[in-house]
Amino acid sequence: MLQTVVCALAAWTLAAGPAVAAPQGFSIQVSGVSAPVGMAADTDGNCYWVTDGSSRTTRTLVAVDAQGRRSKEVSWQAMPTNVQALAWSDSSLFVGDIGDPTASRKSIQVLSPQALDGSATSWRAWDLVYPDGPHDADAMAVSGRGNIYIVTRGDSPAIYRAPTELSRDSDNTLVRVASAPADVTDAVFLSDGKRIALRTRDQVTLVDAYTWKTLATAPVSPSGGDAISSTLSGDGLQLAGSSTTVTGMSLPGGSTSATPTPSASAAAPAHSDDDDTAGIRWGTLITLVASVLLAVAAAVVVYRAK
Repeated sequence: MLQTVVCALAAWTLAAGPAVAAPQGFSIQVSGVSAPVGMAADTDGNCYWVTDGSSRTTRTLVAVDAQGRRSKEVSWQAMPTNVQALAWSDSSLFVGDIGDPTASRKSIQVLSPQALDGSATSWRAWDLVYPDGPHDADAMAVSGRGNIYIVTRGDSPAIYRAPTELSRDSDNTLVRVASAPADVTDAVFLSDGKRIALRTRDQVTLVDAYTWKTLATAPVSPSGGDAISSTLSGDGLQLAGSSTTVTGMSLPGGSTSATPTPSASAAAPAHSDDDDTAGIRWGTLITLVASVLLAVAAAVVVYRAK
């Protein structure tokens, strides 16, 4: 009987298989583009829009493919003040002109180019104001329904939501919906539309977009970086570093952590987790199974001794 139990446990351990790898990252190979402050996965064009906040990437919008090579460039005549974030929703790119380190702007602005398949484009723009005075912000997320969320920094960091119906002729007053972790540098809605990933310099926090409760957290490399994006397949995250390196990461609560960026010539396939919210990590599973096997083996010895 005991031998049967041992064999069954061993077979189950082998059947569990190895942990699923995190999505592959890439290195941005576009001259003049430095460490991104904003990044967005364009699931229509199969590319990532990136901005480092400079005029090089705000007067001309730049996209790269999954290997970091230049994919698209679109020029426009918009003159934003301080771009800190990008977001993708419903086939539209959103540009977050939301930075205000001196807390002196009367309003911030979100812009959206009307075409991304040509060399130049017009755009829509919405002016947003906080209900409690100016704030600095680095993070913006846009839901699948097009609702805009801004995450502030500094004293009393918070998440603010823009009105569902936005006016292009007058200011749109934001509504404070929840407190936020300190020093959030970027944010992104996950593909299910129910969760938001918030990035700080050392952690990614997954929150419920309805209750604003924290669902899971995961550490990130202390080497720096601001931007976060979903993967093109929607099953993981991409985190920009302090240079042009972008690192793939499984969703917090999954079974893997960040995967190193390959060389510039390497392919970058994305791999999905079997269960995005499974709390058991592979190392813990191995430890648990080993403990059970040792206990059973000890029981065998005792049984035979008797």
